[in-house]
Amino acid sequence: MIGRSTAGGGRLRTVHVVQIVLGVILALTLPAGAAARFGFDTDRGVTADRASVVFFLAIVALLSTPWWPLPSERGRSTFDRVQSMCFVWFAITFTTHVTWELGWLVLHDQIVESPDSAWAYIWWMYIDGGDGRYATSDPTLVTQEILSVINGIVGFSGLFVWWRSKGASAMATLLLMSTAVVHLYSTAVYFGSEIFDGYPNVETESFVDLWVKFLLLNGIWLVMPWVVLFWGWRTINRQLRSVA
Repeated sequence: MIGRSTAGGGRLRTVHVVQIVLGVILALTLPAGAAARFGFDTDRGVTADRASVVFFLAIVALLSTPWWPLPSERGRSTFDRVQSMCFVWFAITFTTHVTWELGWLVLHDQIVESPDSAWAYIWWMYIDGGDGRYATSDPTLVTQEILSVINGIVGFSGLFVWWRSKGASAMATLLLMSTAVVHLYSTAVYFGSEIFDGYPNVETESFVDLWVKFLLLNGIWLVMPWVVLFWGWRTINRQLRSVA
């Protein structure tokens, strides 16, 4: 089970502290960028680029923590590490869906009209160069974001069922696996509709805008679903055997 220790309750303490620190950095990156831009008058583009790089590296670091050679992680199986990685991912992606993406869905007209407002800069850091579609009301993008928010709600529901069942519920596993399928579909459409159209909404001359903001950051949503599906397949087989 997630967080289970084979050597006492403090076994994962070190990695959890690292994850909390990295999670705080991730959560504060965009607000810190807005504070730097409007509180200290830093350059708009440079601030957005640096915040995007930190955001991307924080996600990668968080996802990699189960594999760090920490004393508290010695003796853990490969599957236990994969499971921990998946639950870190669930926390990242579901929270993103019900915060940044939900915020854009509800406020996108006001965001588009407020490119020079501190509160809207949290979205404009990505819109500037990363994907200009977020500065419009493109029906396809709006539909994808609605799907993402629903996916986040489904995911949190799956986590709740998992917690209530102490990891024994096959339904919880299926719910979490279903979010991976939606991620694959939605992200493929998101990438394909822009790439096959020749990147009309991405600043391709900027390394950070093209590679970090658009390709690498969003690419995580094409990689991690496969990890989740592998974990889910192994987990649901174990769960079904336990009730057979």
